[in-house]
Amino acid sequence: MSSEKLSLLDSIEPTDSRTQEDKKETELTDFGYSRKYKNVRISVKEGALEKEQVDVIVNSTSDKLELRHGRGSKALLDAAGAGLQTECKQKYPMGIQKGDVAVTGAGNLRCKFIFHGSLKRYGSQDAEKIHMAFISKCLKGLDRKKLSSIAFPGLTTGLHKFPKKVAAKNTCCALAQYIDANPNTRVKEVRFVIHAEDKETYEAFCDAIKVWDLNPNLGIERKEICRFKMNQISVTIKVDKIEEERVDMIVNSVNKSLDLDKGSLCKAIITAAGSKVAEECRRDHPSGVSEGNVVVTSAGNLKCEKLCHACVPPHEQKSNDVSVKVLQKIVIKCLKKADKKQLTSVALPALGTRYNNYPPRVSAAGVLKGIDQFSKSHTRSSVKIVVIVLYGGNQHEEILKAFVDEAAPYQGACSGPERGTQEFCRQQYQIELHPPEYWTEYTSDKSVKSWKADCDDDSFKLLDVDSTTYKAVEKLVQSTWQPKKLGHGRDAKGLSDLNYTSIKVLKVQRLENIDLYENYCHFCSSLFNKAGVIGVFDKLSSISQGSKDIFTTDCLEEDSVLKKELYPEINEHFLFHGTKPETYKKILSQGLDFRMAKEYGMFGQGVYLAESSTKADQYTDPRTTRNKGEKRMFLARTCLGKIHL
Repeated sequence: MSSEKLSLLDSIEPTDSRTQEDKKETELTDFGYSRKYKNVRISVKEGALEKEQVDVIVNSTSDKLELRHGRGSKALLDAAGAGLQTECKQKYPMGIQKGDVAVTGAGNLRCKFIFHGSLKRYGSQDAEKIHMAFISKCLKGLDRKKLSSIAFPGLTTGLHKFPKKVAAKNTCCALAQYIDANPNTRVKEVRFVIHAEDKETYEAFCDAIKVWDLNPNLGIERKEICRFKMNQISVTIKVDKIEEERVDMIVNSVNKSLDLDKGSLCKAIITAAGSKVAEECRRDHPSGVSEGNVVVTSAGNLKCEKLCHACVPPHEQKSNDVSVKVLQKIVIKCLKKADKKQLTSVALPALGTRYNNYPPRVSAAGVLKGIDQFSKSHTRSSVKIVVIVLYGGNQHEEILKAFVDEAAPYQGACSGPERGTQEFCRQQYQIELHPPEYWTEYTSDKSVKSWKADCDDDSFKLLDVDSTTYKAVEKLVQSTWQPKKLGHGRDAKGLSDLNYTSIKVLKVQRLENIDLYENYCHFCSSLFNKAGVIGVFDKLSSISQGSKDIFTTDCLEEDSVLKKELYPEINEHFLFHGTKPETYKKILSQGLDFRMAKEYGMFGQGVYLAESSTKADQYTDPRTTRNKGEKRMFLARTCLGKIHL
């Protein structure tokens, strides 16, 4: 059997080259809903994917090709037999990249091949494009093998958290685009097999095949713009879809009649929330809501507890100041509603900028002044987090710039207590945990708790770093390298026989393990609390007999990217750790654990870390079988707390 990887398509452009014949209504058959597009029969059915009789079955699994990852993948493995996992390990020992296709035999299944793929979680960078490209690559693989039928699962509707309708619509778009671009394709049949218990996904795919809307929903470029404090409230400005925010309350902009079908923002929110919210508005607020006021309803299917509907009046064109005050008062009313219901987090849109044509700077000033005034007048409010969500797209760049400009004075004025003080440590103890800003998979726009709620079992990723980080790590490795100490000490036995004086950095990857990071931050938080009571911990150089600070930190330049999120108040540093190949994967998943250490270490069982890459290099291979081959070394973010010398 041959091993194959299919490369990611460069781009996906929306097309609609259908003839009238292609646009015929779908049919209700034994396969559920079905339609023919050009010469390809596309159908959706309820059933078990592992029982399908087609040329190729597609499997969604982890990038490590651990086939027990996910219910559907596990079912395929159980039906195909254990040899399927063995074949994956033999052909793809390092796993696959997101969006790639791994091709294996079918074992005991009633197909000829299985195409395995690993996709990205909804909301992460290029997730929708990679999803669509993966479908195209599967079809291309089918053509290359001169086969004609293929069966897909829902792919992204489970662990990857795609909205069902988005996944189904983008799937149809990807199919149509491939068929249009390959008029001589051998593909004749495409099935989508949805588990019988997943009614919502089945209905979404049926609807998508019936409607056959070929404009893909590729989403927006989601990103956090800035984060700052307004007294007790943490404010985040981000580009995202407000209807997908995981907060306690989302603010919606409505008209006087509470007609939730008016305005693009309102439509997006009510589509995600479901019809029950509109019914509640008609039942409980038949007269609508007066201009400048707000009403609160349930949130339907949204990831929040409450919806606050704010009626923004028309923009006062003669006086921007009047409009700013109007928005300011509306924001305060929204936050008061949240406080009254003991809610903690609120998401606000750029009020007035769409339906009411408020100038972006007026909206930005009104929203931010409203938050600021509320934070000063309600110091004991339950509201601790406000997220301002700006919708993406080129047409909204002016809105984004306005909010960034208006937020600048607050960031300067509300930067918090001075670094290195007990007050600063006490403040850090209170802050909700977010992933580091430099993480790219588990991004800092969501809290650690939110990420853990969305995580599947495989809650860590190993990712290539950007060029700036690569250079910073490489420089730290070389600047802490001490060739004169090479081969010294009992643990350096055998190194001097290799006759080398330097090492070369070949690759730098960052471990993003949300569980380990949460545990680490809890320990850091307890140390911040302690430092807030007894005072900031002494640096190594301040301790009796301590002549200088930690070597790795001394070697870092002040503007180094590695210093960005370190806290010297609790003696946080980067330190090296060399390890043998057999323990490398355990550390990725479990972290550095003193219980894994041998009792005969110099100071007994413990986690041993080094200031010099030369020292860590001693532990990357067994003393009895030294060689010059490729090794692995960790650079660990480490909190030392109160140092004993």
